[in-house]
Amino acid sequence: MEKYTAFEKFAPLILEVYQRDKEAFWAAIMAPFLDKQASLGDMWAHLKVDMQLLSAFKGLDEDAKRLLQMFSAPLGCDLTRWKSNRTQYFKDAYPVFAFLVVWMHEEDLDDLLSHFAEILQAGVFAVAGYGILDENVDANQPSPVEILTAQALIAEYELRALSIFGVSPVNLAILHKMRTLFLTAEIKEKSMRGKSSPYHLDHPEDLGAKGANAVSPFMLCLERLGRADQIDDYWRVFLLFGAAIQMMDDWQDLEADLAIGHYSYVTLGHETWLSDRDHRKTAQRIKADMAHVRATYARATEMIAEARAILSRLQDRFLFRLVDVTELRLNQAYRKEFKRAFPG
Repeated sequence: MEKYTAFEKFAPLILEVYQRDKEAFWAAIMAPFLDKQASLGDMWAHLKVDMQLLSAFKGLDEDAKRLLQMFSAPLGCDLTRWKSNRTQYFKDAYPVFAFLVVWMHEEDLDDLLSHFAEILQAGVFAVAGYGILDENVDANQPSPVEILTAQALIAEYELRALSIFGVSPVNLAILHKMRTLFLTAEIKEKSMRGKSSPYHLDHPEDLGAKGANAVSPFMLCLERLGRADQIDDYWRVFLLFGAAIQMMDDWQDLEADLAIGHYSYVTLGHETWLSDRDHRKTAQRIKADMAHVRATYARATEMIAEARAILSRLQDRFLFRLVDVTELRLNQAYRKEFKRAFPG
């Protein structure tokens, strides 16, 4: 059987760093340590822990690449060569994987932790499948082969997830909801392409639907923990902070989105400008509306605050850290993108 060394080592290495100095671990995670824009001061302050964490992450990409090559070889292709296979999506999930390890440990889910390499493998199929599908449905000339392969990847992910977490009505419903959230969001987006934004100002949390697959392992643990009655609350939490991240992505991708006729949440209120074929100019005009920029930031911070309040009510001792990281990255991203609106 094929061995994936980095996957096997990941959970033990993360727990080793965490148990040695828990606060240093959280501080390093919240830096965030993989941000190339981090200051030398940040890097120096967390250097020792950062190096240990980077050691845990070393080789994950190579293991993921080999796994996907083995999967796609019988299909007569190497999907790791496709531009639609965005490896950055997998890198972006590193902190989530680290959080999941710690969360499982603190929740005494040692039986699942012993299968964490398998959880990572399942995650590879989810990230690749949903990522390739997303890239293709956004493309002007989507590839039928890539779309069908994405469906095969998602099916493989769901099979592996259920093999790990168990087949039950609760877990089947979680996977179904995750898939439905993503597909419904994509269908709405594509049906409104070139027409208007599929979103509404008073429902910014809808932005989080496309990122549901990233948090499904947390959801699939709830039945095992005897907390299936909290599933709806946890979905709300993940949608809220996922939407905050997506809102920032919408700002960063604004010009590219306009070029393909995708009108996102951040274009709301500026419909009269969207007919201008100079997409760069339109993006610049929207970004120059500082009142609008601050309003989207306010909505994002409100969603983060609501997520934190729900976790407090649920008495979740650890996932609030993930919300804290989201808030930190949101603040950094807005200050970087809109220095005029957020000086200092």
